[in-house]
Amino acid sequence: MSTSQIVSFEPATGAELWRGKRGNVDDIVGRARRAWPAWAAQPLATRMELVRRFANEVRKENDKLSTLIARETGKPLWEARSEVESVINKVEISIRAYADRTSQRKLDNAMQGTAAVRHKPHGVMAVLGPYNFPAHLPNGHIVPALIAGNAIVFKPSEKTPATGELLLQCFHRAGISAAVVQLLVGGPEEGQQLIAHEGVDGVLFTGSAHTGIAINRKLAARPDKIVALEMGGNNPIVVWDTPKVTDAAALVVQSAFTSAGQRCTAARRLIVKSTMYDALITEVKRLSDRIIVGAPFDDPSPFMGPVIDNQSADGLTESFLYLLSHGGRAIKHLVRPRDDLPFLSPRSSMSQRSRNARTWNCSARCSRWCRSAISTRQLPRQTPRGSACPPRWSAEIRRNTTASGPMFGPG
Repeated sequence: MSTSQIVSFEPATGAELWRGKRGNVDDIVGRARRAWPAWAAQPLATRMELVRRFANEVRKENDKLSTLIARETGKPLWEARSEVESVINKVEISIRAYADRTSQRKLDNAMQGTAAVRHKPHGVMAVLGPYNFPAHLPNGHIVPALIAGNAIVFKPSEKTPATGELLLQCFHRAGISAAVVQLLVGGPEEGQQLIAHEGVDGVLFTGSAHTGIAINRKLAARPDKIVALEMGGNNPIVVWDTPKVTDAAALVVQSAFTSAGQRCTAARRLIVKSTMYDALITEVKRLSDRIIVGAPFDDPSPFMGPVIDNQSADGLTESFLYLLSHGGRAIKHLVRPRDDLPFLSPRSSMSQRSRNARTWNCSARCSRWCRSAISTRQLPRQTPRGSACPPRWSAEIRRNTTASGPMFGPG
């Protein structure tokens, strides 16, 4: 394999999916800087109309993009389709948000003058996307930045470049210049060059806490560069004094194992009042035992696919052994059917007990993308939100949705 190329593989099969040449950061940023003034000079109404056309292009490519996301990430097709719908919906959400947050204001001041608030584009934005939602999450940065008049250099995860490429093709077919929204194919080295580039006016990042902290340190002395960091979490669910044990168990399982745990909002730990522990864990284990793990296009549709690659699967196996070797007790053992593919079963362990509560490590399949330290003494950084239910999951989970839709929205 040439080091000058990035290669994407299907997690579910190991087959090569996509291959492309690494991009030249200087060339791409220079092109974006030259294109930015003309884009920023476009009327706001024009920019909004073009991103709406982008949404229509994604609608046209719904099946193709959903299939590609499923193949490149390993997530079930139903979940990939949900991600594409989020990409489409983000456009109108962003347009409404822009109107709410950026209205011009003029105020009289005490010195018989006026003070005005106006919003202007920053310039060239670097968008670095993750592999777990390779279309939806970077799109959440790209669309608002375009509406505001910025040019975009998008570097997708080196594990999901094919999805990033198709996403940008939809922008281009909508009429947005290929110089205004550009794809940078590359790995960590290209990402570091992009972040540090003098031609970049802002960095919009979604990914691991480790990388996000490094970006923050790198740019801490550059207040002229806007920095937005969406990083991994270490999230507990607390169950305390509720009579709805079955409902609580359904929410726990849904949050912990949706997307194979590969999301920053996935529940990592379950903190349970001791008097409820036996009943709740019995129900959680019963539901976990019924989860279907399989390839994206299997029939019946799986609830979980593989994790992103064998390296992540190896690391999760090691993490499970670490917990067991440090006093944890297995409630549900991790099973890896094949050493050459990153399929893993849901697994869990009890790692700590206090006088009033027990801690259960529930989202042990959470991948390295959103992985943080295992210690249950760490403070949580985010609240778990879970995701939409698949079409063929157990009746218990389906009963625990609201009349208007799933209890949890996409993370």
